[in-house]
Amino acid sequence: MASLALDRIRTIVVTGGAGFVGSHIVDDLLVHCPDARIRVLDAFTYAADMSHLDAAFRTGRVTIQQGDVGNLDLVTEMLRDADLVVHAAGESHVERAFSVPERFTVANALGTQVLVEAMGRRGVPLMIHVGTAEVYGAGTGEPAGERAPLLPDNPYGASKAAAEMLIAGLRRSFGLDIRVLRPVNIVGTRQNAEKLLPRFLEMAAVGRPLPVHGDGLQLRAFVTMADFCSALRTVVTHGAENATYNVAGDDLYDILSVARMVLDAVQDPVAGVTFTGGRPDNASRPPVETAALRALGWQPKGTLRGELPALAAWYAARVPGGTRRRLRQVPGLAPQRVQAVTQAAGSGLFRSLERH
Repeated sequence: MASLALDRIRTIVVTGGAGFVGSHIVDDLLVHCPDARIRVLDAFTYAADMSHLDAAFRTGRVTIQQGDVGNLDLVTEMLRDADLVVHAAGESHVERAFSVPERFTVANALGTQVLVEAMGRRGVPLMIHVGTAEVYGAGTGEPAGERAPLLPDNPYGASKAAAEMLIAGLRRSFGLDIRVLRPVNIVGTRQNAEKLLPRFLEMAAVGRPLPVHGDGLQLRAFVTMADFCSALRTVVTHGAENATYNVAGDDLYDILSVARMVLDAVQDPVAGVTFTGGRPDNASRPPVETAALRALGWQPKGTLRGELPALAAWYAARVPGGTRRRLRQVPGLAPQRVQAVTQAAGSGLFRSLERH
């Protein structure tokens, strides 16, 4: 199937559109697809926030439906006459995945399966699946290309790898074009404070030491939100049918270096770092190759260091002045085990899961 011209797209569905990544995708597509209307589907779990879409709603071109991607009847209706689907819904916190792995399997893997089935029913021309470079795990130490083996080492990465396998097993049966993005850590506003960068920024703002796992030498790659959204548009307009693309900027830092940059960026007095045990097997992540994406004309423009001053101001503004020295607004890194709940999904498998 052919790629899409942005100015000819009329209807877009964004799953997880009230979350961190999804809401930025909505904002970006509103600008670059001037004649498109966007339908947002979001289950409104703890990481979603309606205020993320305030500016989008003011355009009059966005509607929202609360619901789960596991609800086949609902998703099939949402995809009526859609030109493009961007699948950004799902669970994404690595540490939380160790507490509730079944929630990740249901949301990320089986939810994707249902979405692909609905896409087949509606004959949607194109879907962009927002995956993750976590599917590579610790890798072999060499830069990971898109053909590298998938070796996830945590339940989150495993659930996203499973989603990709389900896509691969279904898209040809339905005659679909589903292109996969595998971004590294995305840097931007609106991210839940359980994640590394916003947690560091909010803790620094209230004067608490930043918790660094192990020796802090685990490597992480980063890409700015603006560069990620640019990558998504590039793949929509110039990507190959059913292709996969890594998305990463030029930044590669160890966690301790990230903590030091945060301490430099935060204006208020801060209290350094503290070393903790951290999660199991918190290994370095290999850099990823982005030659395939760059061959389409994409180039990263932002950097983590360049984004940090604005991010520090944004996240500090979320902490009320009266609590600057009291840690009230930063949740625990690993939430306690919670019950996984999904809506009726239109299949016996999902209904069976909901009863347990």
